[in-house]
Amino acid sequence: MLDIDFGTYPFVTSSNPTIGGCVTGLGLSPKKIGDVIGVVKAYTTRVGEGPFPTELLYETPQGKTLRDVGREFGTTTGRPRRCGWLDTVVLNYTNLLNGYTSINLTKLDILTGFETLKIGYQYKYKGKVLTSMPSSLDVLSNVEVQYEELPGWKEDISKVTKFEDLPKNCQNYVNRIEELLNVPIKWIGVGAGRHSLISK
Repeated sequence: MLDIDFGTYPFVTSSNPTIGGCVTGLGLSPKKIGDVIGVVKAYTTRVGEGPFPTELLYETPQGKTLRDVGREFGTTTGRPRRCGWLDTVVLNYTNLLNGYTSINLTKLDILTGFETLKIGYQYKYKGKVLTSMPSSLDVLSNVEVQYEELPGWKEDISKVTKFEDLPKNCQNYVNRIEELLNVPIKWIGVGAGRHSLISK
């Protein structure tokens, strides 16, 4: 959503972080692109200003946990990131732009301990369901997010190496994301370590 052409202008960066940026920025032929892997957090974050429909304010217990436990601070600037529930409307829009062949779902372990988890799956505006990402910032800033609520898990997943060994509620969360995006999740990050990655 920070893409200069397809993001929430003017609250964007100065480049194209979409797959198209690889073509223009590297001088890469589109014919050379095979798989397109979407790297997606298990929740949503945003840097800087701009509309963020599923945002959880830092003053809320969930917002504080996501930022503090997830260490959601800019690597260079140290600026705190805004955090919120997973937004599959945004993810489906990014899939439309990039054409994901698979997804690497990261930071799933940060959600450990939540009683319930929410997934934003649809926007409404003035009572009407939106069928796509709104192009108007005013509309996006005033949408009503429709959520699915799923039970969380309390078990530590940071040492798990097989998808089948994850808590059942954790598996259900991952599977539901896969269903809503209609893209296979092939890898799952369960910790900060280099090898804390499950192949699904």
